[in-house]
Amino acid sequence: MANTFAPNGFSQYSGAGSAPTYEQTMAAIASGNTTPIFLNDPVMQATNATGVGTGYIAQAVSPVTLTVAATGIATVATGAMTITFTAIASSTANIPTFASTNWAPPVGSTIVVTNATGVPNGAFTVVSATSTTAVVQSTTTTAATSSTSTPVVTVYVPVAGVFAGCKYLSTSQKRTVWSNYWPGSDTSNDVEAYVITDPNARFSVQTGNSNTTATAVGQAQVGENIGFAWNDSTTTGETNGNTANGLSDYFADQFTLSSAGVTGANSFLPFRIIAIQNYLPGQASPLSGINGNDATAGYNRIVVGFNNAMPRNFAGM
Repeated sequence: MANTFAPNGFSQYSGAGSAPTYEQTMAAIASGNTTPIFLNDPVMQATNATGVGTGYIAQAVSPVTLTVAATGIATVATGAMTITFTAIASSTANIPTFASTNWAPPVGSTIVVTNATGVPNGAFTVVSATSTTAVVQSTTTTAATSSTSTPVVTVYVPVAGVFAGCKYLSTSQKRTVWSNYWPGSDTSNDVEAYVITDPNARFSVQTGNSNTTATAVGQAQVGENIGFAWNDSTTTGETNGNTANGLSDYFADQFTLSSAGVTGANSFLPFRIIAIQNYLPGQASPLSGINGNDATAGYNRIVVGFNNAMPRNFAGM
């Protein structure tokens, strides 16, 4: 049967661990974070207006493409490169609402530059940032400024894990609430969150496409890295989570696959495709009649593991 688009985020597929942690670690959500975090959402470390980590977690962002002018990149002889970009709003870049007016590329994240002239292209680590500039490490030993061509600049933020629920003292109910999602309000204290961080965890996720009509993600894509999004190209009225049931609306974004030919798709994407869910070589899956399990049609489900994730990296944020 044809699959229908009904994503519910990155649900744990294998490696459930054992008592008492079940592959989960405790984290904190700031009570002032008004962006909800839903069950099965990828999360990242929250940052402040200069990109420095706050120690809290927030709903993760997919790769963010910055708007940079042809002369918007400059290098200095000390090995630093400054990228000047147009300030980003949540309505244009899937940035969490609470950061929409002052989002800065997180310190420790990776910026990939292509199509630049006069300055280096490649992958660079962010060392400082504001809402309109990012300073990255560079091996260039002479001062220069980009010119002629408009560079393509994309920010890749490592995920901190996958959200598995939370506990907080409700101001409206006057009691402790255990919930599968953080609603974005209803407490004056920090929220106790639970996050799956095991680097060997596997997740089941539905595929979709943020740019064009989705097609099947097949066996040829196993081993590729993939990003995520919540805004599918062919559906309207989507939100970054379902408040009726607390479930995530994220899907694995086919548009980010390197086989899709997208400039900048690379090793800095957060997840890696491990398998096609319920795929049986040389035969039809007995579960193909269940939504998401028809491996020959778009919106099929895949199994992924962490790739660019803080539990797997040596660099923090």
